[in-house]
Amino acid sequence: MGDHACGLLKVLFPHLTQVLINSVARIGKSIRIAARCTAPAARCSGCGTVSSRVHSRYGRRLADTAVSGQETTIDLEVRRFFCDNTGCAKKTFAEQVDHLTFRYGRRTLTLQRVLQQVALALGGQAGERLTGRLAVPVSGPTLLRLIRGMDLPEVPELTVLGVDEFAFRRGRRFGAILIDMDSRRPVDVLPDHTADTFAEWLREHPHIGTVCRDRGGAFAEGAERGQPGIPQVADRWHLLHNLATGLEKTVTRHRPCLKVPEPEPAPAPVRERDEESLSAYERKIRERHHDVRTLFQQGLTISAISMRLGLDRKTVRRYAKVATAEELMRERPSRTSTLTPHKPYLARRWAEGCDNAQTLRDEIAARGYRGGRKSVRRFLNTLARHNGPRAVPPPPPAVADVVRWIIGRPENQSDGARRDLKDVCGRCPEIAEACRLARGFATILRRLDGHRLGEWLTQADESKVKEIRTFANGLRKDLAAVTAGLTLPLNSGAVEGNVTRIKLLKRQHYGRAGFDLLKRRILLAS
Repeated sequence: MGDHACGLLKVLFPHLTQVLINSVARIGKSIRIAARCTAPAARCSGCGTVSSRVHSRYGRRLADTAVSGQETTIDLEVRRFFCDNTGCAKKTFAEQVDHLTFRYGRRTLTLQRVLQQVALALGGQAGERLTGRLAVPVSGPTLLRLIRGMDLPEVPELTVLGVDEFAFRRGRRFGAILIDMDSRRPVDVLPDHTADTFAEWLREHPHIGTVCRDRGGAFAEGAERGQPGIPQVADRWHLLHNLATGLEKTVTRHRPCLKVPEPEPAPAPVRERDEESLSAYERKIRERHHDVRTLFQQGLTISAISMRLGLDRKTVRRYAKVATAEELMRERPSRTSTLTPHKPYLARRWAEGCDNAQTLRDEIAARGYRGGRKSVRRFLNTLARHNGPRAVPPPPPAVADVVRWIIGRPENQSDGARRDLKDVCGRCPEIAEACRLARGFATILRRLDGHRLGEWLTQADESKVKEIRTFANGLRKDLAAVTAGLTLPLNSGAVEGNVTRIKLLKRQHYGRAGFDLLKRRILLAS
């Protein structure tokens, strides 16, 4: 083989430079390379002794990576050597070629590593389809066996350990992922999220310096039991999430305050409607109100009226506390539809003189409406029955929007959001108080002013908002970790990112293949 051919071989096939190539032939759609080993000696796989005494020769057939899209096979002649170490259990051993072969392997090291990466990236079924296109066909179960045959990395010495749970099956079965917060890489995966399992893992790895965790009690208990006194840091995202959950309950309780009050109509003379003009719903309300009020004025209790009329006690109480049936009719909840956000626009266009339902439907379709023309026509008929256009109040802001306005950064909010939040706080003193305290806590969290937490807790205890008081009581139960989380620049962002990666892996059916395969996929692919 000339110098030019040798140089080309080293560039294109570096794993074949230590063997002598006898021939290269194309058989059908595959390429066959015949080669033999030429090293003068080999090292025993049992004791490491170098030997040059040849025992015998035999052939190995190795699958290699494709050449120009063609399946490639290497027919390699290898030798068995005598082991001259009398203390070794092996009498003979087979030679291995560096960067080409490994014990009991039917593939080259290069192809083995390629298939391992395909298996880690795609799994069994998708990997099987890809390897077929790459001219190195391998079955899905074989790819999964390659993953299971790979060695898991050792757990390094960690300064800060991050821990969080993830779901094997949503809402039913959970595991835990452990992250090196310095390298942001997973170091281990636990089969459950109990305190016992986490404590046992910490005992086996006593070099952990700090634990960064969520607000879950299992991890806090496990850390204390595994390494008593170990510093723990509560994650700031989970603190803010817990605060948002409490705020959502507060705003939901005061949902009527979110609605913009309509202007008071001019007083109209009160006149009784005749029975023929009443709807079936209104007649039913009148009859039920008359029966309940009659029995209530006779001195019967709510429970007795409920049993006699076959009504729920809450319904009886609601009918008994109002003087007239008209008040109950006004309480009938209004229904919303996909057309509700577009009603102000339709009312304005009606006032401008446009009364074509199809034209208006096309206009609001460009603004996000997905309903039909009939709904628009019915709303236009409603405007016509009221002798022309009438003002339609804007829809109230969603609870999630109000919560986001409260805990979000004020400098990142639009002028409209600030104005709407100010209006809501002006209509509801309790939401205003919750907003003041929540923003105070968010400022402490973002500025890492953990030394101000005690002052904030004192204000929260005096608050009339029960959700804020509940949140403050929860902070006191985990005060040391919360204070550390509001002081140290540590957070579980790396942990949450890896949990998101696990969700992607589960969609590739790794979770269905068993915990061991999912664990190896998480640790090896990182």
